[in-house]
Amino acid sequence: MIVSITKIELNSFSKLIDFFKFNRQIINQLKESNCKKYKATGSWNLKVWYTMTLWENENQINDFYRNGNHLEAMKQSKKFSSKIQSHRIENDDLINWKESKKLFIKK
Repeated sequence: MIVSITKIELNSFSKLIDFFKFNRQIINQLKESNCKKYKATGSWNLKVWYTMTLWENENQINDFYRNGNHLEAMKQSKKFSSKIQSHRIENDDLINWKESKKLFIKK
């Protein structure tokens, strides 16, 4: 199984509504996909957001990312964020947020 973790930092608070709109559409797409589990969380200042998804293989992840609302969100992402990072790790289940956020700390 593969866990995909994404960190999105919004350019400004004025982009929050656009982000929520895309996020809602992507969650709806996730519900109809081969994704096994997903979760999302934000920072206390509402500017940094994390998503985590669980997939059986890379093909399922790539099919999801390259289609539908997620594809459109990636095209539009520069309008609301200039800092998007992601990591993929092998694991049998989603990991905790504390552990996942450590993946984004520069060493």
